[in-house]
Amino acid sequence: MLYFCQNLQGGGPLARPRNEELFNTIKKEAYRQLMSYGYTDTTYQSIAAGCGVTRAAVQNYYASKPDLALAFFGDLLSVIYDVIQQRGIHAENEFDTMFCIGQSFFAFLMQDSGSRKLLFELTNSREITSEVLNFEYNWGREFIATERTVSEEKFQNDVTSYMGGFYELLYTYLKDGRPFDLPTHLGRVIRAIMNDHGYSYDDAKTFVAAHAMTPDELEPVISDIANRMEL
Repeated sequence: MLYFCQNLQGGGPLARPRNEELFNTIKKEAYRQLMSYGYTDTTYQSIAAGCGVTRAAVQNYYASKPDLALAFFGDLLSVIYDVIQQRGIHAENEFDTMFCIGQSFFAFLMQDSGSRKLLFELTNSREITSEVLNFEYNWGREFIATERTVSEEKFQNDVTSYMGGFYELLYTYLKDGRPFDLPTHLGRVIRAIMNDHGYSYDDAKTFVAAHAMTPDELEPVISDIANRMEL
């Protein structure tokens, strides 16, 4: 998972920034705006104004808006992984940790109107969703130590199919303003991944049900994530 989190940040600068202080200032403001205003209303100009720099300075670090969104997701996943490791929770095996990361990731993004707007807009973007699905396939491939019992092609198809369906469902619920049962819907994705690694349907179903996070368990994790992200 650490490999995945480190390499998910391909939307950031291609090389180490020459001016780390400026880069961190721009990144912090960009992430704050994404969480507060959503994807569409976060612009190069608004980020530049918030930092007191030029638009060109912002674009120097994030060549496109999708690059910015993917860099944010990559940093967020890295922080979530670190928080989970430090708390010592959900470490029974890689499927337990993966499920915890996923629940924390989406719960964090669904906590208020600004971040829900961000998630809604990105689930409505085929361009971003396609990129994220590719990253999530790489996540599973690199993170899971258990040997697969299916071909790489089938595993990739299954991850894309189940996560794609998850995003479609999430988009619909966000659009309608309905409560979203995150452990149940994300749990179906984890079960499919476990099936591809030799777990029976019943064993995977039992495992996922036993490792769903409660609201009380999620609350301090989300608080830690926000503090680490400085949002």
